[in-house]
Amino acid sequence: MRLDVQVSGRTVAQLYRERDEYVLKYLRDTDVADFVSLTMPVRDEAWRWPRDLHPFFRQNLPEGYLLNIIREEFGPLLDGTDLSLLAVVGGTGIGRVTVTPEGGKPGLEMAPLQIDSLLKADNTTEHFASLVRRYARASISGMVPKFIAPEEASDEALGPLGKPTLRTSRHIIKGSDDSTPYLGFNEFHSMRVLERLNVVPVARTRMSDDGRVLLVERFDVDEQGAPTHGLEDACGLLGLPPHEKYATTTEKVLNATRAYLPPAQVRVQLERFGWHVLTNYVVRNADCHAKNIALYYTGLGDVGFTPVYDIVTTQAYPRYANNPPGLSIDGRQTWAAGKALQRFFSAWLGISPRHCADMVERLCESAVEVGKEVIEAAKNEPCWRPVAKQMVHAWNEGMASLRDPKANVAVRGLDAAIAAAGFSDPEPAEQTCVTIGRSELLAPPRRKR
Repeated sequence: MRLDVQVSGRTVAQLYRERDEYVLKYLRDTDVADFVSLTMPVRDEAWRWPRDLHPFFRQNLPEGYLLNIIREEFGPLLDGTDLSLLAVVGGTGIGRVTVTPEGGKPGLEMAPLQIDSLLKADNTTEHFASLVRRYARASISGMVPKFIAPEEASDEALGPLGKPTLRTSRHIIKGSDDSTPYLGFNEFHSMRVLERLNVVPVARTRMSDDGRVLLVERFDVDEQGAPTHGLEDACGLLGLPPHEKYATTTEKVLNATRAYLPPAQVRVQLERFGWHVLTNYVVRNADCHAKNIALYYTGLGDVGFTPVYDIVTTQAYPRYANNPPGLSIDGRQTWAAGKALQRFFSAWLGISPRHCADMVERLCESAVEVGKEVIEAAKNEPCWRPVAKQMVHAWNEGMASLRDPKANVAVRGLDAAIAAAGFSDPEPAEQTCVTIGRSELLAPPRRKR
């Protein structure tokens, strides 16, 4: 089996298996700007990877729930290898690179999705599962239920003959499951803690009326949904398979990504990285792993970190509440990072302790304001109350663990707002060990030493 590899719709290489190696061979006269990956620039010699697909091609392969659906729907087309899976889903996905069977064209004809109707629907587990099944044939990674679909234009976007014009997929559509109820509500407000500060780019999101679904606006496409950017996550840049996304450290992730940053942009980009790290500690997001930190670019001259995405308060769910940060810092994998964070910020990011403390305080002040919004939203929708309660308690702990207890801060946290809302203490974390095979969201918690 040979696959054609396209960059922005232009076929530039072939991908195939040769004995027990996978081979990427660029076509003759391919422009150097049409590189498939930062790790595999255009050259005459083939790029070979032993036993498995090159890490770049594995970064967007479906995982978990979506992978199971694809196996059910397209089983006869799969031979058990990632190459056959890529042949099924590679024509539509994230980033400027597409992969199709030899001679095929990128893109798929799929029925358009009415986004506004989705946002107002009763998005039960069964309803969302039917949507995932309908739009399963796309290359998108992640363990939670999600899909991408072409959007049906609104009445304002009618074509010249009065017919609606169709756009390709401009959104990633994420759902909830039984272990992560109202995940859309959770992620929307967790992302907002950083977004409202307007200090770094953050992926734009919309939440469904029922709080179960989140629409994430893609930043790798233009207004018509045409791919404009290449995208590579740190997992692939490190040469790791997706299932090893937790098997690294923050320092290794930073080294792998920093190597491709233009020198003039390093300082700005490192501060963006710092905001991302601190936000995870404030909202208690234990699911920031090597696939949730990525670079994007239109060429070698503008490589930078993507807008921040996939921030969720994992501690809001008792099943995952004992999980530590997904990646260690300074050899420590604990929410009580102490001076380790300051050492990391100073030595690795060039950010002074004073500036780091200021960043922490701004995030904490934002968490207090967004926390009040979460509480108010839960008053209007009682079904959100359990997850809202868990979220604001988690944020309170996150703020307390980062703030200097000696600092004179006027607004200490969310204690008063939590009391006024009549929230009880947070539900206790489940003590059972969540293994990779059972988890829909996280790797297993590490043992404390």
